[in-house]
Amino acid sequence: MYSNVKKGYFKYQQTDVMSLSSAEIIDRLLKAMCSDMDRAAEAMEKGDTARKGERITRAIAIAGELQASLNFEEGGEIAERLNLLYDYVIRELLYANLKNEKRRLENAKAAIMPIVEAWQEVMLQNRHHVSGSVTPEEAVGAKQLQTAL
Repeated sequence: MYSNVKKGYFKYQQTDVMSLSSAEIIDRLLKAMCSDMDRAAEAMEKGDTARKGERITRAIAIAGELQASLNFEEGGEIAERLNLLYDYVIRELLYANLKNEKRRLENAKAAIMPIVEAWQEVMLQNRHHVSGSVTPEEAVGAKQLQTAL
């Protein structure tokens, strides 16, 4: 029975992800990466090396996927800067895992948080744009970030 429930939940997750816009997928990835960093820090504090490694590995994979999806042609300078940021985040996460340094996790999270916050603003503006309550200037800024990502 448990196997059937697990299969059903997996199928639901697949359907859920497939129904998301690219903006919503990026939003979920950014949030998941931050969550993984937080959980890695908790595991590090508890001395749970396996869990720490698992969570850092997931955060690195997400950062790598976000980096690989950058659109350099249309994203221009923003995409270039995000590429450098993802390089830094991945490097800090690798060192955090290798050297068991919580400070490196904190550095990675602090570096990515402005992107997370900016993306949340993009998501909010997308919702307001649909309702017609976003200014043209806000729409241009959000579009530039979306193009890069």
